[in-house]
Amino acid sequence: MLSRIFLAASAALVLSLTTACTQEDITHSALRLEQKIARLERKTMQLGDHEITYLEGGKGPAILMLHGITADSGNWTRFARYYTANYRVVIPDLPGFGESSRLPDASYSIPAQSDRVHAFTQALGVQQFHLVGNSMGGYIGAHYAAQHPQNVLSLGLFDAAGVDAPVQTSFIQDLYAGRPNQMLPADREDFRRVLKLVMQDPPYIPGFAIDVLADRALKYREFNRKVFAELQQQQLDLAPLLPKITAPTLLLWGEHDRVLDASAIPVFQRHLTATKTTVEILPGVGHLPMLEQPGETAKRYSAFLGS
Repeated sequence: MLSRIFLAASAALVLSLTTACTQEDITHSALRLEQKIARLERKTMQLGDHEITYLEGGKGPAILMLHGITADSGNWTRFARYYTANYRVVIPDLPGFGESSRLPDASYSIPAQSDRVHAFTQALGVQQFHLVGNSMGGYIGAHYAAQHPQNVLSLGLFDAAGVDAPVQTSFIQDLYAGRPNQMLPADREDFRRVLKLVMQDPPYIPGFAIDVLADRALKYREFNRKVFAELQQQQLDLAPLLPKITAPTLLLWGEHDRVLDASAIPVFQRHLTATKTTVEILPGVGHLPMLEQPGETAKRYSAFLGS
């Protein structure tokens, strides 16, 4: 989906003035610049039938970051820059998203993705790691932590899916009622509405870059619809699995999340019976705290890691 703020807007302008770049080229270069600033390198790996693209950088204890549905690894870039000095940061484009392969006949269910995360980390030689996920990434992360507790040093759930919140957002109500999915834009202008849905205070992104990101979202709209449909059909409730999680867990939420309401937090707490939980609510933030306020989110997450 979207990612990244462009301090690269200035760099993009220079590129546009000095080279015959298309708007897509400029946007692509700006995103790569943000990765470089975060000391992340883009790599690929063949994992079964899927080719996985991922970002990696830094040395030390490993942190694995998982993005949400329709998103990609770039949603973590600005947050990751706070960790590559002291940690080995790994951020995959989950299979079916970003630059990783999309296979029409593959399952993208939570258990299937959790299994791929395990195969991915094993292929990297990472036996134990801190795991943090946003939205669907938190859903997958919690499932993984329940299935492989010996591999997870800590678990960060940022506005995570997977439990029934007492308060349903209009987004969730529409999904249950079979109305149009608010996360699947119909055109470029509708993509701008999606940005306002997922973020309380969207960071500045040049208009031409929003159009490029919108075109990417539109290109994969039907595939994303398929993934949503599979997840809805499965409706895997994490609640019975949560007692299996033994890693210390951070429940971090944007106060103004219009996708997954913060009333999910006590539901998670009620079922995370085998571990210590920490709760952080970020004021003025929506569904993507690591993108909206990366510095403040990193401050809260670092305090959790150090506790």
